[in-house]
Amino acid sequence: MEVFYIDDQPVPFEKGEKILSAALRAGLEIPHFCYHPALSVVATCRMCLVDVTDLGNGRPAPKLMTSCSTDAMPNMRISTKNEKVQEGRELVMEYLLVNHPLDCPICDQSGECTLQDHSYAHGTGHSEMEYNKRVYGWRDIGTFVQLERNRCIHCSRCDRFTREITGTDEFGMFNRGHELTLDTFSDRAMTNHFQGNMADICPVGAITEKEFRFKRRAWKLRKVPSVCTGCSTGCNITIEHDRNEVLRLKPRENQDVNQWWMCDEGRLTYQQMNEREQRLAKPMGRVKGKLLQVTWQQLYDAVADRLEALNPNGEQVVAFVDTHSTLEEMFLLRRLLQEVFSSDQVFYSQQDWTQPESEFFIETMITTDKAPNQAGARLLGLKGSQEHDIISVMKSAKLLLVLGNPFINEQSLLDLAGTTELMVHIASRQSEWTDRADAIFPGQNYAEKEGSFLNKQGYWQRFWPALRPSRHVRPEWQILSELLHMGTATPVQQTLQFSQVFQQMTSIEHKLFGNLALEKLGESGISLADLCQQSDTLAQTA
Repeated sequence: MEVFYIDDQPVPFEKGEKILSAALRAGLEIPHFCYHPALSVVATCRMCLVDVTDLGNGRPAPKLMTSCSTDAMPNMRISTKNEKVQEGRELVMEYLLVNHPLDCPICDQSGECTLQDHSYAHGTGHSEMEYNKRVYGWRDIGTFVQLERNRCIHCSRCDRFTREITGTDEFGMFNRGHELTLDTFSDRAMTNHFQGNMADICPVGAITEKEFRFKRRAWKLRKVPSVCTGCSTGCNITIEHDRNEVLRLKPRENQDVNQWWMCDEGRLTYQQMNEREQRLAKPMGRVKGKLLQVTWQQLYDAVADRLEALNPNGEQVVAFVDTHSTLEEMFLLRRLLQEVFSSDQVFYSQQDWTQPESEFFIETMITTDKAPNQAGARLLGLKGSQEHDIISVMKSAKLLLVLGNPFINEQSLLDLAGTTELMVHIASRQSEWTDRADAIFPGQNYAEKEGSFLNKQGYWQRFWPALRPSRHVRPEWQILSELLHMGTATPVQQTLQFSQVFQQMTSIEHKLFGNLALEKLGESGISLADLCQQSDTLAQTA
């Protein structure tokens, strides 16, 4: 690959690539506002000016060049730190701040504002402009975002987003010169499902999310990589939280899954992570018809005694699993039934779903499959509800285990659950199953535990705990491990760690997961198809 030089540092580039794109890929910083890798290049903000001291032919460029729109050339030499560039950036910053209000202390973008950062790094701190700033009112432009036009610096990222990414053309630039402004057409509010991304790419806080405005200062937020559970696309996200409360979800770049984007519906799933009223907070056991709080050990002992008395055979044991459960939890539940009860009757709610076709990638991120791990249930060989007669199976069941809250709209199954000798419910929140359960093991929601999902494209992705759970609840994988050990000679107290559960799953199911180590999954995940291909190649080589 050919190279050019930025401040004497070699930078490799591909033919036709721009200076700024190659520099950012190499980890070098050139300040910019209007450039975004997903959008067309317009070179309007002029902040990415660089001094091309050698065009690659021994001659310098006659003036400062915008690095976002200038082709990189072999042996080109560029300076980003000399006096000429610094003077150019100072002038650009002064121009951009002519009408921008200096209200950082009360601005919701403060702390994550690119304009604020570049003003400190490249501005002079004063202006020669003496006239009053242009003043507009704020605009309610959509269901999810709000526009404060006084803060806009006309980078046009939002305008290009609706034209090039969503194709909805709802946003535009109006008037010219000093009166230039952005707004929706005909004063109509936007209705596309990806408005939150406009707040993400706005560099100055002109567009902000209604859900997050003035809830918390940006620098207080802690960020944990995770995966959206809103549907089977599995968008990569960061959970941003403070004081054990999730404040918002932001998309995390993964070019193989969601690029830079996520939908507004997915952003709102943060509310489920903070839900308290329906949480199952402590282990409960049914005594003389009433659910009473018990200790974990008492609950395990009671379940063990009841199972010993029932002594169910394989056909009398049934399990239902929620497709919001992780791969590790599904694996352990299936293993529990196979090894302890010699049963393979693990059912999940199989849903028909459709995937809209569109010339715009972002539209293909929305699917009607609202479960994050239906593909995982299929991969592990669990039984889909559409392919098996669950009603007839349930009629002979003595033991029913329910993981999560599947089938809560299936009244016939709920009625049959009341006829079983023993029903065990493992979940983080209450549902119709809770009212019928004899033993309730309180779990953790997905923001409180580790796990992995398989998305609709067969992409295997991991998530991490963000919130601190109550000391009275346990992750479902731990509960299932303890139940599994309860049926063996291994004491219940010898609970595995998550990494050991993961390793068990990948080694036992090595044909599916290639015996992958947990750390190899990384923050970006891995395609199972690629993983299997690599495993086959290694096997052939050996």
